[in-house]
Amino acid sequence: MSASIKLDAKEEYLKKCVRCGQCRYVCPVLAEAGREPASPRGKVYLAGLLQKGEISPGRQAERILSLCLTCGACAAECPSGLPVDRIIKAARALTAEARPYSPHRLIFRQIFARQHLLGSFPAFAAALKKLADPWLGLAPGKPARSRIPVISVPENRKPRLKVGYFLGCATNHLLPEVALSTVRVLRHLGCEVITPPSHCCGLPLETAGERDLARRLLDENRRIFGSFGLDAVVTDCSSCSHHLTENGFGLHSQPVYEFSEFLAGVLNPPRPSRELEGGAVACHDPCHLRYGRKLGGRILQVLDLIPGIAPVEIPGGSACCGGGGTFSLKHRALSAGILGRYAARIKSSGAQRVATACPSCTIQLDRGLKASGISVCHPAQLFYASYGLSG
Repeated sequence: MSASIKLDAKEEYLKKCVRCGQCRYVCPVLAEAGREPASPRGKVYLAGLLQKGEISPGRQAERILSLCLTCGACAAECPSGLPVDRIIKAARALTAEARPYSPHRLIFRQIFARQHLLGSFPAFAAALKKLADPWLGLAPGKPARSRIPVISVPENRKPRLKVGYFLGCATNHLLPEVALSTVRVLRHLGCEVITPPSHCCGLPLETAGERDLARRLLDENRRIFGSFGLDAVVTDCSSCSHHLTENGFGLHSQPVYEFSEFLAGVLNPPRPSRELEGGAVACHDPCHLRYGRKLGGRILQVLDLIPGIAPVEIPGGSACCGGGGTFSLKHRALSAGILGRYAARIKSSGAQRVATACPSCTIQLDRGLKASGISVCHPAQLFYASYGLSG
């Protein structure tokens, strides 16, 4: 069953907000913007006004509701147990229904709903590269999907598990080396890996208020993966993992795992033999992993297996980096401010690398740390190197 909320059916959630302000202390957007409309309780109040029809779901409401990373920190802190991030996404759906044909929505729907088709056109890949090079500091090569076979089997051994690899949009187009490392490591650990021609998980669309389209993509992906008779579904993207598990994608017969979660909880991998250089590594737990999946510390748990890795603590612990998918495109100044404060803390840790499990976080942190010589990577890439894999 979908975990999305319809405001007209969940008014009791809105009534439970007592305006205590506890959420104000953990909201990264409010800390940077410094005004009440940016606060979680301010947006919950706005959602109530929209639900009652006291204000119109127009541009102003859409702008205020966009001042949210949907990181989930407020929901984790709320003493009344409000799913604040989900209430905000439900309110965004009201504004999307009021302005369904605005130019940016039309483009947004095409990119994520037809991403599997657009990626086959060279012009689309060129446009992504043009976006990535000057602003994100990345130079992605061919999409990962064009470089990974649908079926990858272990070499010279019987597969211990048959897993489906859920390849997310950002990993596919902007961080293809992460995808290649993920599949190769899973193969090395004895998994038969199925990478079907799936669609976007639907999280960017749901976050933007396009919940009906997001649900259709989820159902289609469920049908595609369900046809392979899998033991599990694994993704290297913590946000895909959060969205799929929150919406009951796998259920009991086909559970969904984030890569580090799968290694630690299912595969119990052998310790790699190759010692890595430059081993001072800070672990950044993405918000969707820490708050959404409640798997904070799981990245550190698996990296402790790798010889040469010397984990360093980020002063104050992991925090939101300000990426938030398209948030960093809509609100560049706010995003940069949030990133700047967090990047300074990472730099003070003495880390030579940062390991994280979210492509949006990877891109964002790379922007803030590249000039300092601190690289950002996925745990799968570190295992790939330490196992001495190739191909």
